[in-house]
Amino acid sequence: MDNIENEIKEIIKESKENILTAINTFIEKNNLDYAKKIALQLINKEPNYKEGYLVLSDIFYEEEDYKSVIHILDKALEYLPKDKDILESKIEALISTYKYEEAKSTIEEIISLGNVNASVYGQYGVLLSIEMKYKEAIEKFKMAISLDKEDVLSMINMSIVYAAIYEYDNAIEILEKAFNISKDSSIQEKIDNIKKQKENSIFHFSKFTVINAKPDKFNLIVPENFNASVENSVLKIENNEKTISILLSYDNSKYDEKEIAQILNNFKAENKNLYSIISPVSVVKRKEHNDIFGSIIFNCKTKNNNLFNAMAIAVKEEESIVLTIISTLATSNNLIFLAKEIINSLYIK
Repeated sequence: MDNIENEIKEIIKESKENILTAINTFIEKNNLDYAKKIALQLINKEPNYKEGYLVLSDIFYEEEDYKSVIHILDKALEYLPKDKDILESKIEALISTYKYEEAKSTIEEIISLGNVNASVYGQYGVLLSIEMKYKEAIEKFKMAISLDKEDVLSMINMSIVYAAIYEYDNAIEILEKAFNISKDSSIQEKIDNIKKQKENSIFHFSKFTVINAKPDKFNLIVPENFNASVENSVLKIENNEKTISILLSYDNSKYDEKEIAQILNNFKAENKNLYSIISPVSVVKRKEHNDIFGSIIFNCKTKNNNLFNAMAIAVKEEESIVLTIISTLATSNNLIFLAKEIINSLYIK
């Protein structure tokens, strides 16, 4: 150990370029502690030497010590304000520590400096997708790809966003472009998986029709080609494949807004492995129907299955109707459209 310490003392006497070479040698030997020691001494000796900060931040990244990355790069920016390389290096650490607003500010600062790398827009896209701002994220990925036609990583991340908003064809198209560039078999696996999702999302329905129920107490539209039956006082309407079920129950309970919200939240809580909220809990008073109306739409996922869930409750005077839609199909924009049309048609006459 004394020999190495003596070696470090001798290394620090060298030029900054030679010191940087020595640091990289220790990194290659996976001796990060000594590499870190030398890098710290280097930036103390040469506080305006950008590469010293960047190599030290790389070591902290290797150790997944993101707070130290931010700390050392903030120190670098005191000596080298608005340095694009340092700002770019900081983005990943900010995202990893959930400092999304600061990450966005950093990216915007880099963009304002001009001559932006594709990777910056790619990271911006990732950040926006984390915040579920999917349309904005797609635009940033498109910017990244326009700057670097072979930015496979942005293509893959863009496909994830397309799949998240159920635009399966767009997801497949961008992944095929990525595969043609890289020939990476893992990308082909992603393509195959999304094709399966797309296939599992397909269903057919004809035009909507109004249910003619007796007694005629409520309004509801359903696909004309779905089949209706009654089980235990519950009206069940399903497609032929029984992959979409619409359940309707009627009673004399009177719920207020708080109670409706609680029922909807309980329905969500009962379904394990919540994957995504498509439409959050909403409870409103509808003047046009003189009722209180609540709804929710969400997705659950298990390892081998998808479960699409929707619920709506309409309450008028002393009457209430609870509508539930359940599907084992992969979620698609068509399925969401179907559910919303059915839900929004519900009211007590």
